[in-house]
Amino acid sequence: MTAAIQIDQWDEAVRGKKMSDANGRVIFKYQMPVLERFTIKLPAGAEIIRMQDQGGMFWLWAVIRTDVPDEERTFWAFKCGGKIPDGLKLRYVGFCAVFVQMELGLYIFEEVADA
Repeated sequence: MTAAIQIDQWDEAVRGKKMSDANGRVIFKYQMPVLERFTIKLPAGAEIIRMQDQGGMFWLWAVIRTDVPDEERTFWAFKCGGKIPDGLKLRYVGFCAVFVQMELGLYIFEEVADA
């Protein structure tokens, strides 16, 4: 049985020139959409270590393996005072700010099977 090959998700139009062809266990940076609910394809088991806004965009950094298949992960962004739907199992993963005439802070949570 052969191992599944991960598809290279690097999009130079969004992320700039790829600076490393390292494989195995590495830290990669991923752009997140600025939406209330979104999904991102990450390598299976990716460990999110940081989230931050940079230049008007939202980014996450994760320790990943380049030799495992991708999986879709679902995230939610809530502003202070915003309603969090009942029944969601969430894990807090970070904070990002967007500036629209004033700063709007968004608290980012990942939807998980078990909280």
